[in-house]
Amino acid sequence: MRNIMLSLGFSLMPLAAFAQAQVDASDPAVLAGLLQAEGYTLEITTDAVGDPLLKGKLDGTSYDIYFYDCTNNTECRTIQFQVGYDMTNGMSLARANQWNSDMRYAAAHLDEEMDPFLQMDMNIDYGVSAENFVDNFKMWTNVLGQFEDFIDWD
Repeated sequence: MRNIMLSLGFSLMPLAAFAQAQVDASDPAVLAGLLQAEGYTLEITTDAVGDPLLKGKLDGTSYDIYFYDCTNNTECRTIQFQVGYDMTNGMSLARANQWNSDMRYAAAHLDEEMDPFLQMDMNIDYGVSAENFVDNFKMWTNVLGQFEDFIDWD
């Protein structure tokens, strides 16, 4: 009997993982709420094409969370954390390539004025745990800080 109960207990363990709250990009307010619960301030708005957009600020640096792969500006599947820096002299392509070669998670690119942008994509189409989403956001904040050190941003 004890073996049956142990077997039953172990067979139900994978169900506990599914019982955790899953979040996806279909409701920006849910993602904003998770980050607000962690003490971050966010504004829910829309981008130029009408897709959801979260705007926030970290230590004086404005950043955006774009929603992509949307159907009629809703039911989005992926998000992208993004920040841009308006630098007086811009950044060299070699320096951006150095970042991209040396660092993981977030990639740098340059606009037409050679100003750097940092982007980190996250596919949450089929849902991730709330903890995973918040952890990825915290990773983004860490990488953002590293990038600001890398470009000597004040």
